[in-house]
Amino acid sequence: MKRFRTLTTASFFSLIICAAASAGPTWQYYAGGDAGFNLLSLNGSLERAVTEGRIGNNAMSGTWEMAIWQQGGVGTPQTTAQKAWTNGSDVGFTLAYDGVDTITYTIGGTSISWNNLAGPFTDIFIRTRSATDSSVSLTDLDLDGFSIGNLSSSGNGVVNYLRIQNNSANFGAFALTGTQNFSWTGAQPSNSALAYQIKLTNVIPEPATLALVAAGGLVLLRRRRPGVH
Repeated sequence: MKRFRTLTTASFFSLIICAAASAGPTWQYYAGGDAGFNLLSLNGSLERAVTEGRIGNNAMSGTWEMAIWQQGGVGTPQTTAQKAWTNGSDVGFTLAYDGVDTITYTIGGTSISWNNLAGPFTDIFIRTRSATDSSVSLTDLDLDGFSIGNLSSSGNGVVNYLRIQNNSANFGAFALTGTQNFSWTGAQPSNSALAYQIKLTNVIPEPATLALVAAGGLVLLRRRRPGVH
């Protein structure tokens, strides 16, 4: 009589998590837009931290151009800084995470940090938004040597997303780097009409992911021990 291997629920999910963690991060352009992101993140409630670089008032006083939020756009930012942009110029940026509770966000020579991250996270979403006659582009995106595609928005209220996944495992320490460029013609946009955000978040598992997990569980549970009949 055939005997089948028996796995506890905890053992099964440990195997799933270990296998996913060993695969390393992946990225893709995300077509769901703001509506799709809101569904995955429970309207942003699963966000652990959000950094934003925006046109603001493009000056070293008044409204801010750099910020770190716990949840993007909810309440007031945890910390902010001033920047003055040069139309059409490239500026390097870095988002560094220490693997525990601190992120440091640097654009050019200006840095801000927050040391009370609201928990671990499995996904990084990058969002760009442009206003009429303006564009934002993010190029040379890199996650600790892992090259990621470019992301941009151009036109009236155009929003685009890129998603970096860690295969359902929590991200450890990393440095995400890239080059940003704000450009506009005619009247200069203001505030977050020209902006990009980097969203560190957990997500609700999508139906397709749940189906794969269930299928994997059936395979594991049906696998025989070697040499046992």
